[in-house]
Amino acid sequence: MDARPLAFARTPAACTLLAAALAGACALPAAGQSAPASQAVARTLPEGGRSYHVLAPAGRMLRGAPLVVYLHPSRADMFAAFERDYWPMLARRRCVVVMPRSKGGRMWLAGEEKYVADCIDDAEKRCATDPKRVLLLGISGGGQAALFLADRIPQRFRAVIVVSTAPQVIRGRSAVWFYPNRDVLKTCPYFVVNHLSEGESLMFWRQVRHKLRPAGASITILPVLGEAGHYRPPPPELGAWLDEVLAGKCPVPPPDPQAAAVAKMFRKAADALPNLIAAAKPDAASDRLNKAGRHFRLSVPMPKDFGRSAGEDSANSTGEPLTQIRIEHKTWPIYVRCEACRTAKPMAEVLAAEDAETAARGMCYQVYHEGTADVGARKWQVKIGSITFPHAKRGWVSTLFVRAVSAAPPDPRGWACVLILDETQQPDAAELARLLKTLLAGMRAAPAAPAPPRK
Repeated sequence: MDARPLAFARTPAACTLLAAALAGACALPAAGQSAPASQAVARTLPEGGRSYHVLAPAGRMLRGAPLVVYLHPSRADMFAAFERDYWPMLARRRCVVVMPRSKGGRMWLAGEEKYVADCIDDAEKRCATDPKRVLLLGISGGGQAALFLADRIPQRFRAVIVVSTAPQVIRGRSAVWFYPNRDVLKTCPYFVVNHLSEGESLMFWRQVRHKLRPAGASITILPVLGEAGHYRPPPPELGAWLDEVLAGKCPVPPPDPQAAAVAKMFRKAADALPNLIAAAKPDAASDRLNKAGRHFRLSVPMPKDFGRSAGEDSANSTGEPLTQIRIEHKTWPIYVRCEACRTAKPMAEVLAAEDAETAARGMCYQVYHEGTADVGARKWQVKIGSITFPHAKRGWVSTLFVRAVSAAPPDPRGWACVLILDETQQPDAAELARLLKTLLAGMRAAPAAPAPPRK
């Protein structure tokens, strides 16, 4: 048989070729070998007259094989890209691919889930594939259709793969985030591929994963680095993920390449900071800012080459005193926030809740070091890490942070905090250590007596 994949056909002869191919058998080629010859034919549903395509390895026994439902805009270039990029990976795993054709041309229309289900039923009868190993694969608008189908007929699918997909649903003239059915995600592994330029989609999926991970959801999120582009060929990590899914396992998500890239960018400074903070000497204050807070009187030195944020007054619009001071470096993208506050809950609980909220918002949040520092007759808890988030105008923003907090005994609800955010790609660790020491040494905050209750 010709080793080249056959062109898509709608003739009875092509159907006869597929029937002959289904009757044959051959050994599964080893990983790395070229994909086997394939048969691509058109099928017409018994009812409704709509057709779909089937792509299957030629000359192989397919009884009990996995079935992959590929959803895509009905465009010839998407057929060709799939056959070139995805089909070799699936053929080596003895998969049969069903390709329904959308009525919408470039987008799938609402109400087409019955047609897709009918295509699956028809293919399973003809090819005797494994009904417990049906996978959804959607690219672009096909990915949105895959998310929708997994919610409407979740019992049909073993796993869902979406590529370059914005998980949104059009409602009139606006779009809303499409939150998948929780029960589906608990039992059906998801593999999500988006380029870094699709930052909102990546943050959304991270939010979903964070929320449902305790329930056992397996969601692999793969941010694609490098050159931007909407269509993405299958990433190398997809092959191992498929093997686990087809073996009935719950895949463990691979390492996040975006997190690794950010950690590499900040690792040198983050590793050096603990020792530099311990050894650094605070600079003399060149100026001082004083604000009367509700519960504290806060005095913070103004480091050299820093200025207050523009438009910040000593009181807010209601005339109440502020408890926060924000200062910025004149030339570096470095920001400092000094705060003294009294909270309803103890400091440790508030900080733990803030960390959990940061992760839940879908940011790429990483902590590199945690320790303590004795400065200004206080013991400070110091945390060093990074936060990476998408910005509408600036793209992805990565900032190294150093946070120091100190309780004000005997009341654990009263505490002070100094936070430094450095957005330079190669931060000066020695400068950051001196800045932190200067701020901590100049921090003066003491609990004020609570105001008497009103009569």
